[in-house]
Amino acid sequence: MIVDSDPTYPTMTPSQTHDINDRPVVAQQPVTDQPPPSYEQAVDAGKGPYSANTLQDAKDPYGKIPPDFPQLQDASAGEPSGSSSPPIPTMPPRMVYNYVNPNTGEHIVSYLAPEHPEMVCLQAGEHVTVTHYGWLGILAAVFWFPWGIGCCLMDRKVRCKRCGRLLDAGICG
Repeated sequence: MIVDSDPTYPTMTPSQTHDINDRPVVAQQPVTDQPPPSYEQAVDAGKGPYSANTLQDAKDPYGKIPPDFPQLQDASAGEPSGSSSPPIPTMPPRMVYNYVNPNTGEHIVSYLAPEHPEMVCLQAGEHVTVTHYGWLGILAAVFWFPWGIGCCLMDRKVRCKRCGRLLDAGICG
């Protein structure tokens, strides 16, 4: 065990007033056995800007309203006579179309007009299909002839020519 023979400790020099991170070192205050001050003592017993004596009435916290200040109108009261307030812009109503699927008899409600390509296909009950085969499927069909045809059929996409909807993405898609 090492014991210091000199019990005096060095005092802080001006270079020791900041710690490693260059923050000022705060001196520790001694702990006392006194309780904290009461609420009345803390707010100075009714004096100061936040005391109950200086606060205004809660119903009118901003004081009196000047007489020339415009008053708010009640929405149920309607327009006051002689007001020149601008009209409130509104959106035009959207047209809603009702369709019946001829294949299933299902009732469909849509925003799409009857001349829209998807609605033309729905009303006709069928799509005009176009099949596109992927280049990997075609190469597989050429090089691995009997089994490559199966690979070519898996690598295909079927789209509607009229509305552009993807009907079958194939196993690879």
